[in-house]
Amino acid sequence: MYYYATERVDKAKSLLRQNMVNNPKSLDATATYLQLLGYQGDWDTLLPAVDSALARFPKETGFYEIKNVALYNRKDWQGIIDNSLKVIELAPNDTSVTIPALANIGDMYHEMGREKEAFECYEKVLKANPNYRPTLNNYAYYLSLKGKKLKKACAMSKKTIEKEPDNSTYLDTYGWILHLLGKDQDAKAVFKRAMIYGGKESATCMEHYADVLDALGETDLANVYRSQAAKKRAEGKE
Repeated sequence: MYYYATERVDKAKSLLRQNMVNNPKSLDATATYLQLLGYQGDWDTLLPAVDSALARFPKETGFYEIKNVALYNRKDWQGIIDNSLKVIELAPNDTSVTIPALANIGDMYHEMGREKEAFECYEKVLKANPNYRPTLNNYAYYLSLKGKKLKKACAMSKKTIEKEPDNSTYLDTYGWILHLLGKDQDAKAVFKRAMIYGGKESATCMEHYADVLDALGETDLANVYRSQAAKKRAEGKE
């Protein structure tokens, strides 16, 4: 960890791997090595390493979560679904594990264009936990993209900002739905808050704000945010 902190990553990686090899029954040694690979975005090394770790610690659900990160960066949506189903099988009665896993499955179905299955997963998640914010937000936003059930979407989204009033992602969703419902003054207030708490790092959030400003006749300010959004997209920040 000293070598990693002093930016000698290859040396750190080598030592942590050797520590894991020397102590194959040590959960901590294995986890530390896998986490370092994840921090470095070394997905080619991480995937076989985490499979090896799961062979030694088959009930360690945290390792499945690490694997999901690697699979997501590989855009392996089906792999994440399969992985999440394994997690549910391992701990069927532990909602702290099954709810995020089921939410992941829903998100991956949506990535694959299987919207009906995605929404069915979201309904199951919210039946188990009506206040699970990641799913409340995603479900609400995806409904808004279709322009369907906007009142339901608004109610779900409102729950998220009541619990996390400074979360720019949740504020973006809520503000956008308010705009779609024709409540542009309310939407503007929400987006102003989003800009304070990180919304300027999101091209999508600034584009949504620009649309709200346009609807209110504030075209000059709208053009400023639209220009900033274009720069963020050029940087690869959606």
